[in-house]
Amino acid sequence: MRTYNTSVHSGIGATPLERYQQARSSIRMPTREWLEECFLNRITRKVNKDSTISIDKVSYDVPMQFISSKVEIRFLPDDMSSAFILYEGEHYPIRPTDKNGNCRTKRNNTPSIDYSRIGGEG
Repeated sequence: MRTYNTSVHSGIGATPLERYQQARSSIRMPTREWLEECFLNRITRKVNKDSTISIDKVSYDVPMQFISSKVEIRFLPDDMSSAFILYEGEHYPIRPTDKNGNCRTKRNNTPSIDYSRIGGEG
C-alpha cells in the first residue's frame, strides 16, 4: 500500500499522497449532528386532518401546518422521544398523542342552526 501511495499515478499526474495533501484544505469534515442524522430511520406518512400520524400503531401529534401533506419522519426506533419531521432543513418535533388530554380540550363549537326559523311558518 505504501508503494502505491508514494508512486506517481498516471491518471492524476502525482502520487496519491501528494494529491491528497493538495486537496486536504478543501475537504470538509462532517459535523457529529449531520453524521448521526444520516443513520436515523426514515419513513413517510400523510398527516391526517386532525394533525396526527401513526407509526407502529401509535398516534403522534404533528404541527398543524402539515395537515394533508406527506412528511418525512426521522427517528431512532428505540427512542421515539427524539423523532422529528425534517422539512426544508428544519426540524419539527412530534409527540405521542395524549388521547385523554384531547378529550378534555375545549373547542370552538360552531353555533347550531335553528331549523324552525328556516323556510316555513314558525
